[in-house]
Amino acid sequence: MPPRQSPAQKLAAKLLLGGEWAPVTNTIGFMQRSLDEATVEWRQWAQESFHQPPAGFGVTEHRGTLAELLGKLLPLGYGQRWLLLETTNPEWTAVMENTRDTAHLWPLRGHFASVRGIPTVQVEDEPKNIKRMPDEPARGRWGGRTLTTYEKTGLRRFLSLYNSEPWKFTQNGEPYAFENTEQYLLPRPLDCFPHETLVEICRNLGLSPFEEDFYVPNGRGFIIESLHEPSGDEPGATRFTLAEARAGFEDLEHPRVDDPAVGNALYPLGSANTHPDAVYPATGHKPFRERTPWDEALKGFEESVQRYSSYPASASLSEGLEEYGILASPTFSSGGTGSESISVSVTPTLLEAPPEAREYTAAYAVLQWRQANGRSVSEFYPNRKQMTIIRRMYEEQGMYPFDVTPAQVYRTLAIDKMVRSVTELRITDELVDWETRSVTGSPTEKTNEHDERNNSCAWKIRKIMQDQEDAIWNPDVDDRQPWKQVVPEAGSSAVPGLDRENIGSFRR
Repeated sequence: MPPRQSPAQKLAAKLLLGGEWAPVTNTIGFMQRSLDEATVEWRQWAQESFHQPPAGFGVTEHRGTLAELLGKLLPLGYGQRWLLLETTNPEWTAVMENTRDTAHLWPLRGHFASVRGIPTVQVEDEPKNIKRMPDEPARGRWGGRTLTTYEKTGLRRFLSLYNSEPWKFTQNGEPYAFENTEQYLLPRPLDCFPHETLVEICRNLGLSPFEEDFYVPNGRGFIIESLHEPSGDEPGATRFTLAEARAGFEDLEHPRVDDPAVGNALYPLGSANTHPDAVYPATGHKPFRERTPWDEALKGFEESVQRYSSYPASASLSEGLEEYGILASPTFSSGGTGSESISVSVTPTLLEAPPEAREYTAAYAVLQWRQANGRSVSEFYPNRKQMTIIRRMYEEQGMYPFDVTPAQVYRTLAIDKMVRSVTELRITDELVDWETRSVTGSPTEKTNEHDERNNSCAWKIRKIMQDQEDAIWNPDVDDRQPWKQVVPEAGSSAVPGLDRENIGSFRR
């Protein structure tokens, strides 16, 4: 009579290859693309991911059975080698990772769906087989079951059964029409989301993640891997055989292996395939950014920022700045000579503005910092005589005293002068009219100390100063040589080497 099976063993028998390739097969991802298309998409993501190996990424096509192709993921350990597999559903490609623990498969968590318009599914089914030991940490895994699906519009469905002693069940997203939602109301969490329910939902999505014959109908798979060669003391330098990765987890007869002596001896450091079919460079980390209605305008604004900057420059969307009446907020950072960069957070209000407004703001954001050629706003920061003239001009317009600090007014006008000195840009009546229209209809009830419009630095008065600039910047009142006077810098943030200045203050 065969030995009695535990619940964990019974569940493992229902999983892919009977659980023999766990932990690799505990988590399986799917992309709604053919194998060749999915390989290109994953490789492009890797090139822009937080993995940035100097040697780049290798891509190699392999042929074989499912078990043979899973073997191409060895050694296990650091999660920078991915296996993409063809399935019997030509619309879907499976993805697995060479981790010895829970696979992350980061781009399936919203990136491909939101950024590239690729629906994704991720399934996880891990048997609970915890065994407490008297003289060592507990062996086994806590168990859990998860289904996560993303569509082009974002998260579609999330079902999760997890063991926090006791078991708990949670769900999110919009149920599919074929789901039995009444099951989720059962009092016992283990009954809410059993393995059979996960299988049924996947079947309705066109997937059979736990069936061996669902994979590699033509024996094809691709390995994409980081060509990183870690030093001996880095986490990525540990190389586990499948048996070493399972010891103390799936294999309860042996203690956990922290120093994989067999794997380290068997496998070389770095790439498992020293001669990949193709090598692609790491192109720099590009953080995940969901698609928005302003993407094209943001791209154009970033090009404008780069056009006026003598340092590497970028732009990003920030909807929160609008609460403070700010069009854009630039940041200059430097870790030393040669590492300077400028980034500008920009609001939807500005991205929806006329092109002239975006262009002027881009120049203003960049040119307030000392340029690589040494030019600086300090050339134009008013001296005492000029400050007196400016105050008199504001008073003639009924706008003195200022509604911000004098230093902010003088610095704003100096930056405007800097923009005019190095570009052909000017504040025009059209820009003033656009700003005026943008602030109409502001709520009468103010809930934030920054809600009041900043009139002293509005484009209307700045255009008046621009039209009368010869009365301010002329040899009779300004006999300074360039570079002599130092402008008070923008307020320093809590991060050393990083200054911040808000610009274009107005409330929509």
